[in-house]
Amino acid sequence: MNLFKTNWFLLILLSAIWGGAFTLNKLALDLYTPEVIVAGRLITGSIFLILLVYLIYKRFSISFSQLNYYLFMSLVGIVIPFIAIINGQRNIDSAMAGILMATMPISTIILSHFFLADEKMNQRKFIGFIISFFGVFILIYRDGLFVSNSISLTLESQLLVILGSTLYSFAAIYGKKYKMTNPVNASTGTILFATFFMTVYLLFIDNTKPDISMLLLDKNILLLGILCTAIATVIYFQILQTSGASFLSIMNFLIPLWAILFGIIILNDSFSWNYIFGLFVILFGIKLANSSSE
Repeated sequence: MNLFKTNWFLLILLSAIWGGAFTLNKLALDLYTPEVIVAGRLITGSIFLILLVYLIYKRFSISFSQLNYYLFMSLVGIVIPFIAIINGQRNIDSAMAGILMATMPISTIILSHFFLADEKMNQRKFIGFIISFFGVFILIYRDGLFVSNSISLTLESQLLVILGSTLYSFAAIYGKKYKMTNPVNASTGTILFATFFMTVYLLFIDNTKPDISMLLLDKNILLLGILCTAIATVIYFQILQTSGASFLSIMNFLIPLWAILFGIIILNDSFSWNYIFGLFVILFGIKLANSSSE
């Protein structure tokens, strides 16, 4: 399997993992506050990642010469967007949160044009992204209403999720421009720094005082940490450093599809014809946008 096909496989896998994260967030919100969920997710994720790195490489290494990289990627690429998105999910369902993540490629393609010399925007790429974004609106439109479990969907919640997706764009651009050689070392350092920030919050700032052992053994927290944080972050950095920020941003058109699917299966969300039509439009736009790089 060549690099192009491998990265497409990893992209689909990553979009499925992170699409499922919205469902896990929603389930975890029944027991914990958003900040506690983020802290538990990062603690379990960092523990698993350290074990994984040790088993594979027999050593653990963080380059403190890359301190600025770790600080930026941990705060802008993990801590702040995690907190923003899950706070937004308090008032919107998992499918809507996943769908709103599709705003990331719009900001990514613009930022890439200005900050990455090898990822200039062209007409075909721009048209493809616009078509895919239109497909997202097809997905969320049904009988003149946005898909939601209630009509109380607030602008604040939507903007919080969009803020999270925009911060991911900044992190993707920064990660490509100042990339590290080893994606495992990059992801390990980034998650550990993010875990440090949220552990300090959990121990000294949070007022809910959750049972730490129960938190870290919660099945939703475990899945969020091991699968959606540790494993997903390694895949993320691998794609970022081999194919670029614009290619990576395509997954945010696929995340809504997985979020909707998991919502239907696990949360009993409703299904509509526009999901199928929206899927077709999104995939057509992705193919058009990516055709210039094949």
